[in-house]
Amino acid sequence: MKTTLCLLMTLSLLGGVLAADAPAPVGPRINILVISKTAGYRHQVIPTGIKALEEIAQHQKWGITATEDTSLVTPEFLAHFDVIAFLMTTKTIFSSEQKAAIEGFVKGGKGLITIHTGADTEYDWPWYNQQLGVKFIGHPPAQKARLVIEDRTHPATSFFPAAEWVTTDEWYSFNRDPRADVHVLISIDESTYSVDDNRWFAGVKQRMGDHPLVWYTQSEKGRVFQTALGHTEEMWADPLYRQHLTGAIEWTAGTK
Repeated sequence: MKTTLCLLMTLSLLGGVLAADAPAPVGPRINILVISKTAGYRHQVIPTGIKALEEIAQHQKWGITATEDTSLVTPEFLAHFDVIAFLMTTKTIFSSEQKAAIEGFVKGGKGLITIHTGADTEYDWPWYNQQLGVKFIGHPPAQKARLVIEDRTHPATSFFPAAEWVTTDEWYSFNRDPRADVHVLISIDESTYSVDDNRWFAGVKQRMGDHPLVWYTQSEKGRVFQTALGHTEEMWADPLYRQHLTGAIEWTAGTK
């Protein structure tokens, strides 16, 4: 899990012994830290997600490190990365010191992307909750629905061939509509799926009316990107979803 970090350190050391007129080694354009630790529900698709992100990184010539060891989350360790990705994390997984390190990372100009379960993570972390703008409350069984691509100028959505995407996934509902506080990229048409099927979340009102699923915010110099997509194996195999994540990471890293 520390392969990328070791590579970065090796390149740094090599740079110190190269001849003065030799070109410096070229490192990855983006370095990503993927954290997939869970303290609640654990998605079986996590290994698939890690593998897909590694394949995307290899294709893009990015660096990537995947871990569930949150003791690594210190300012010194995070300094090696451009983007932190919360991959299907759940519930409380960070100490107060680790939260402070992530806040400093983003506020200092780096990026945070949350994939699928960002709103089901760290319910009592005020800064994080403010960045996402919502908390998870429930979902019906995975099913087909119509997504509305609201902004096709963003790197995470610009490649979609039309302003809608009919696909299958697990559709999250949230405690509030975040639209007033975020820039929405994709929302879901609630009339196209069984949003009121709350068999797993008895008593929860899952219908939101206006129902964003993908959006972004900015925190001082940094960027935060939230996508609720990514529950199924089929979604991770979909080229459109992989393009969505590629563009999201590039934007979050500040390269696009």
